[in-house]
Amino acid sequence: MDRAGAQEFYLPALNPDDVWKASGRWEVMGPNMFRIRDRAGRDLCLGMTHEEVFTSIARDGLRSYRDLPQIWYQIQLKFRDEPRPKSGLLRVRQFTMKDSYSFDVDKEGLDRSFDLHDRVYRRIFDRCGLKYTAVQAHSGSMGGSESQEFMVRSDAGEDWVVNCAECGYAANLERADSRLSPVEDPEGDLAPVEIHTPGRKTIEEVSAFLGTEPERIIKSLVYIVENKPWLLLLRGDHQLCEGKLAGAVGSETFRPATDLEIRNLFGADPGSLGPVGVDNL
Repeated sequence: MDRAGAQEFYLPALNPDDVWKASGRWEVMGPNMFRIRDRAGRDLCLGMTHEEVFTSIARDGLRSYRDLPQIWYQIQLKFRDEPRPKSGLLRVRQFTMKDSYSFDVDKEGLDRSFDLHDRVYRRIFDRCGLKYTAVQAHSGSMGGSESQEFMVRSDAGEDWVVNCAECGYAANLERADSRLSPVEDPEGDLAPVEIHTPGRKTIEEVSAFLGTEPERIIKSLVYIVENKPWLLLLRGDHQLCEGKLAGAVGSETFRPATDLEIRNLFGADPGSLGPVGVDNL
C-alpha cells in the first residue's frame, strides 16, 4: 500500500452518530451495529467500517481538487454484531480488518484507484502464495456500483462461486447472473382455473399433485422490508438469495414474515398464497 502512494491512518473505534446519520447508514446497518450512549447522553457506535469517518476527515481537511487523488488505509479492529460470525476465528464480532479508501476528482480517477488496488491486492496474495480467483461480488450495505472479491478454494469454505472456464466469468452467488432455461406455455385456454390442493403446501407437493413441473408454479414468499410487507414471487424451482433481494429492494433491513403476520395480511396460511387479488402490498 505504501508503494502505491497510500497513507496509513489509525482511527478511533468509537464513532459519533452524526456522521452515520448524515450518510443514512445509522438506520440501514440495523442490529449489526453496536450502539452505546455516553454519560452526556450522546449516541455512539463501534466502528463497523470507516467510510463515514474517512469522509468526514476528507471534508474537513481537503481544500482543493489539487489535493486529489488521495488513498488512505488502515489495519485495525472492527466490530459487527452479526447473527452468525463468518470465517471461523478470522471474522467474529470483533476482528482485525485492512480497509482502504480513495478520494478522486472524477469517475475516471475512481477507476484508476480501483485498478491500482486490484494490482496491490494481487501482489499481496501472490507473495502469500495463495491460489485465488477474483470474482464479481454484491456490494451490500457498503453501496457502490462495482465490487470484487478475491476467493480461495477451501473445503471449509462458506461461500459459493460460479465460474465459466471458457469465458472467464466468475461471481459469487449473491451477484451471479444466469441464463434461465425457457418455460414454454402449454397449448389451449390459459384462463385461470380454481383448483383445490388440499394439504399440499410446498412447491414439491403441489407440482406432484398437479402432475406438472416446479418451474410452472409461482412461489410466493412474504418478507417484512423496513417494517413494510412485500410479496415476493419466484419461479417454483428457484430459491431466494437474500443478497440479491437486498439489491432489489434497496435495503438490508428485512426478515421473513411470521405465520401470524401472513395470516393477518392475506387471511391465509403460508403455503396457500398467490398474487391473485393482492393489491395492498
